[in-house]
Amino acid sequence: MKNSFKKIPLGCLLCLLILLAGCCINIDSIFRAKYEKTEQLSASFAPGKMLDVQTNVGSITVTGADVNNCDVTATITAKAMTKKAAEKLAGEIKIKLEPSNNKLDIGVEKPRMTNKRSISVSFKITVPKQTTLQLATNVGEIRISNITNSIQAVTNVGTITCKEIAGDTDLTANVGEVKVTYSKAAAPACNAIISVSVGGIDFTGPANLSAQVNVSANIGSIQTRLPFTVTGKIHKSLNGTIGKGEGKVILRTNVGSINIR
Repeated sequence: MKNSFKKIPLGCLLCLLILLAGCCINIDSIFRAKYEKTEQLSASFAPGKMLDVQTNVGSITVTGADVNNCDVTATITAKAMTKKAAEKLAGEIKIKLEPSNNKLDIGVEKPRMTNKRSISVSFKITVPKQTTLQLATNVGEIRISNITNSIQAVTNVGTITCKEIAGDTDLTANVGEVKVTYSKAAAPACNAIISVSVGGIDFTGPANLSAQVNVSANIGSIQTRLPFTVTGKIHKSLNGTIGKGEGKVILRTNVGSINIR
């Protein structure tokens, strides 16, 4: 079954492009020097625990594997008016791994910033597949793969991509796309909440997806090729059941398209 709703008007697209272009002024031009370094960190981390990662500017990449550790590569990028100042700033950044009984927190400790300095910290992390995730970045992409437990992720500006996952998801992006693909081994009963202000959602559920579905796009389109029992009228939203309706899938965007596969 394929449903298609109102397309984004050309005028709205033009206004959006102008707005985004205005926001994309190259702020690097105010800095004269950049210094980058990487740090390798590791902690014992058994399957079934929670990983909480927070960064302000920078990407977060988490990959699940058959391991009993949390291995972290942190890339620190500092910018300042001189090379020496940028290197000094990078040296003041501290990456924190704070374990507790059932949780590991990863965060960034940084000095007070001025308008002549900036930093970004990106993480590449390997954890057990059976890890519960809580991830947040203000500006940056979030990439997740091969995780079987639940995932909560938030970015203000950036794309969220989840591949080969099997647990519940709660994903939020203010400006940016969200792409989710469940693994073939995931249970049919799927629980997912995905919310985007400006950007699209591409959702590929488990095989034989079984869920109550609520989908809405204020300005955009909704498309699905899955067998769908629709409840109520079809306008800017779509409510219905896929399969036996055992789980719950809520997909919402203000400006953008939604694809359900």
